Amino acid sequence: MKNSIKVNDLDKLKALVQKAADYGKSLSDTFYVDTRIEAGEGIGAYSEDGNPKAASKDWDLSLGVRVIAGKKMFASGFFGRQLGIHDFLHFERTLKEAIEIAHLRAVENSKHKQKFSEFIISTKLAPIKITRTKITAEFAIDPRNVKPKEITDCVCGAANGAKKSHTSIKRVEVAAGTGISRQLFASSEGTLIDQSSCSTGGTVFVVAQESGKTPADLYHHTGNQLGYEAILNGKNTHEMTLAEFAKEIAHETVLLSKARPAPETKREVVVVLDPDLVALFAHEIIGHPSELDRAMKMETGYAGRSWFMQDFENNMVGKKVGSAILTAFSDPTLKGGYGHYLYDDEGTPARRVYHIKNGIYNDFMNSRETAAIYGNEPNGHYKANDASVVPLIRMSTSAIAAGKSNPKKIISEVEDGFYCVGHRIPSISESRENFQIAPRLIYEIKNGRIGEVYRDGRLTADSKDFFMSIDALGTDFKIFAIPNCGKGQPMQSKQVGNGGPTARARAKIVHG
Repeated sequence: MKNSIKVNDLDKLKALVQKAADYGKSLSDTFYVDTRIEAGEGIGAYSEDGNPKAASKDWDLSLGVRVIAGKKMFASGFFGRQLGIHDFLHFERTLKEAIEIAHLRAVENSKHKQKFSEFIISTKLAPIKITRTKITAEFAIDPRNVKPKEITDCVCGAANGAKKSHTSIKRVEVAAGTGISRQLFASSEGTLIDQSSCSTGGTVFVVAQESGKTPADLYHHTGNQLGYEAILNGKNTHEMTLAEFAKEIAHETVLLSKARPAPETKREVVVVLDPDLVALFAHEIIGHPSELDRAMKMETGYAGRSWFMQDFENNMVGKKVGSAILTAFSDPTLKGGYGHYLYDDEGTPARRVYHIKNGIYNDFMNSRETAAIYGNEPNGHYKANDASVVPLIRMSTSAIAAGKSNPKKIISEVEDGFYCVGHRIPSISESRENFQIAPRLIYEIKNGRIGEVYRDGRLTADSKDFFMSIDALGTDFKIFAIPNCGKGQPMQSKQVGNGGPTARARAKIVHG
């Protein structure tokens, strides 16, 4: 009796997924159908202070269907759900029922849209290239071959080593996971994409306290879209094993536990940001407001708006939003974080989208539907957590491009300022036009040299003023794996990538 699902089991469903679109098109007044079926296998473990606390090995299977139908006005209908063994064994029936429900929802949505036809347009999809291809996962150590004891020993060893690295460390938590996923996508236009990928990463949380002082805590994540080698052998941006990475975060936490609170500045001062922090700026202040559904107010209720667009007539497209050396983009073809793919969840080929070119705002990430409304080409940024949920316009690898300056020189040219390293949870206005972002560490810069480290400080500025003030970008471009980018209602927490180089600009330092 079958008791689990393997990614290779999708081979048995491929022909049915292809036929599904034909069945969907046979239903009344149907314009378009697409189907996603996704399977995953993964293993993970968690340790507190070097002690094993949890381990899991599991699989998942999910299905999503979109139908666009209607008589006088087209509308979308979605259906998605997590599947079990019984659904897999009777997949033809499961898929047929899903298509029929999605079709019914599309027809009903069309009827309601017609009542407001003066204000609402018919659903359209911008054209894309029809593709039939298979993409295999990249790994040296197959996640499916990792044993529970192996990954448990890994997190326990990393946590134990970090805990013992300094007497002031009070608590260390380490979690890690490795997995492989595969998605079949088929559309009534003829696209059939079989796409697989791996994801492996680890998160470290550390608390340290010096005698008589306020405790300090830090957490950070490392990983890559590779097999288990991403954390076992340091095949990640940090170029560290999970054990080495845990010790590094422990060291930073100890530094903070000894540090004085950051000084507040009444005016903007020179700040130098390391690539890790710059990558967060690319994500939060450029990436999110460059999602076209957000800019078009389709996400306003639960994600916010965009400082790049008030409406189609009043927006920043073609206008200056940063210094001439600032270029920023989203690019699914880049490897190194969690944002790499070659086709999105509606079969659109992935490509780089330049949001800012030499300080001028250029373009948004989109879906086929929003591209049709806005009047540009689809660029491959319609993604979901898994097949059971409706895709959203999501970042891939969003980044600020490298500059031409030596990172050491960027610091050495500063007479009086601050060097800001890493990031913590940001606080940003809902349209992203201003921000408070906390680095993990803030160092004083005096006469070109890094000095005292401070804790509990935040950078704050008007977003446009900050980007206009950038006067140096380093050659040290890096991509970081981000495990938890949140968007949507209900919330989808998705893995993506952020990137950037060392940057120099101006901002205020505040407490918090």
